[in-house]
Amino acid sequence: MNDTNYQFMPFFGPEADINVKEATAAKKYRLGQKYEDSFGRTFRYTKNGGTDLVQALMTQCGVTATAQFTAVVQTGYPRTAGDRKRITCLVVTDASAVVGGAEDAFESGFLVCNKVSPAVLGDIYPILSSKVLDATHIQLDLATPWVNDMLATGEITLTVSRWYGSTVVPAATATQAVNGVPLCPVPANYYYWSQTKGPAPLIVDTSETLVIGQPVGNPETLAVAGACGPVVSTDKAQLRDVWGKALSIATDGEPALVDLCVE
Repeated sequence: MNDTNYQFMPFFGPEADINVKEATAAKKYRLGQKYEDSFGRTFRYTKNGGTDLVQALMTQCGVTATAQFTAVVQTGYPRTAGDRKRITCLVVTDASAVVGGAEDAFESGFLVCNKVSPAVLGDIYPILSSKVLDATHIQLDLATPWVNDMLATGEITLTVSRWYGSTVVPAATATQAVNGVPLCPVPANYYYWSQTKGPAPLIVDTSETLVIGQPVGNPETLAVAGACGPVVSTDKAQLRDVWGKALSIATDGEPALVDLCVE
């Protein structure tokens, strides 16, 4: 586990001394840490995936939900109310390959109890940090102790943090919830501040024309991965495809100013 004492409360204003245009190899804050500046912008501390990111293109979480972490029966791992915050969970074989054995892949994610007992469903626990122990076990530090007794037939689901392993939104369609826009180039596996709310530069896709005040996001036909276009009623209906509203227009291939709303 990483025992660095990261700050957990949101940072506010320029006095927080946060450089939102900096990417670093070393981790400085907890994944998902929120920073709100005095100009109405919100950022989340994020880890890039294995490919360099270009600034002003929309990104998404890079780890797809898998069966390895979904509704896994905790055979041999029953829980008692009040159990300590550090626990070991059973996952499906080869889970280590899914997240590359990485430290803290589930930091700021959640553990959800699909079934604790026949009478208890839906307990949820924020995850502070994680460590893959082997192909079938993962160690978690939870934000709170265990609440209800869980039988050995209980089931849990683990979700990777939305702020882990960023990739550019594919040209075909978003496959995960979007997680914001970098304001600087971000090398592979570096940490950075991803903007999620407020005025941000976002590159306009090929042959697209924005309308000030109208929804902007992932258009029906996307030529450049991570670029934006107008989103209209005939486009894809998923909320993940609406990223904000246009505050300015720009020639395709150049950044427009978009009031982001992907928190």
